[in-house]
Amino acid sequence: MISPPTLQPGYQCHPCHFLAENLFVAVAPWANGLITVGVQKPPAQAIAMTSADGKHWDAVPGLQGADGTSANAVVSLGHRTVVVGSEHSGSTAWLFDGSSWQQAPEQAALEVPYVAGAMTSVTTFQGAFVAAGYADDPLHNAAAAAVWRSIDGLTWTRDSADAFAGGRIHAMAARGDTIVAVDTNGDPIYGPAGAWRWTQASGWQRATIDPNAGGAMDAVAYGPAGFVAVGKNATDLGASVWTSADGLTWTAVPDQLALHYYQLATRMQSIVAMPTGGFLVGGWRSDVGKGSSLIWTSADGVTWSDPTWETSFSGGEVDGVGIVGDNAVAVGRTGYPDWNQATAWFRPLPL
Repeated sequence: MISPPTLQPGYQCHPCHFLAENLFVAVAPWANGLITVGVQKPPAQAIAMTSADGKHWDAVPGLQGADGTSANAVVSLGHRTVVVGSEHSGSTAWLFDGSSWQQAPEQAALEVPYVAGAMTSVTTFQGAFVAAGYADDPLHNAAAAAVWRSIDGLTWTRDSADAFAGGRIHAMAARGDTIVAVDTNGDPIYGPAGAWRWTQASGWQRATIDPNAGGAMDAVAYGPAGFVAVGKNATDLGASVWTSADGLTWTAVPDQLALHYYQLATRMQSIVAMPTGGFLVGGWRSDVGKGSSLIWTSADGVTWSDPTWETSFSGGEVDGVGIVGDNAVAVGRTGYPDWNQATAWFRPLPL
């Protein structure tokens, strides 16, 4: 856990906040274990940490996010690691080439007027990097999903597609010749859920999703049976899961008790395919305090275990999950909404 400075002795505040707060939002494999990224504020500044085992974490040297930056997602390809996020002019990215970090220079493809855009996800595809997020037009009250591509992680081009109008992308997964992006075609919480698929033959297409499911897709992964997306339902009073064999047609899995916690908000927010098969999902539920972290597992993406809750999850929120060696790892924060502190949890496999 990172420990930012606390308030001066005798300082009165209701509610109290740390002078600086921080949180992790994503975690991914890299050459030496796992790397997690997030933000420390105020002022907002991108941060990253690495771990060889999920237990001990060290700040990444050389990744110095300027004031106003945020790191939202990370992916590695060989010795190269790309972190994506936002800055004062819109989207931005950082590249680790195996020896040092560089921030992508400001360029037209990344600029979004009025800072109405950001890269929120990144994946690898056919030896290159693909990032996604949103690039809105606030002057015309128009939302739009966005996708960028890069060979080197520093110079980016932006895809153009009518299918992105009105959407947001929060997560991506790639398999073979297919890229899948997910989130919403409307409100970030209440939906409706949105997904897009890219292939060389068809370009970007808006996916067909069960219209009765509503909600929003917050994360996606590929497993033996195809793509699995997780998120929240249309009322934000339960988690939702969708499956797709091809990334273009999605079906909501049957509702089940494991996706609910009484009549309170329950959200699946991150997913990873486990090396032994099945899926590991992290998220959050509302409760009598500040909410709590949750972990779910599933062998097939359709039937889900009752969510795991432990004392260490109290007051927490899991925003990223990963596997390193014999450990399952979750990253996020504790203390939301008043005392955000970046936090990581681990547990030996099998769960």
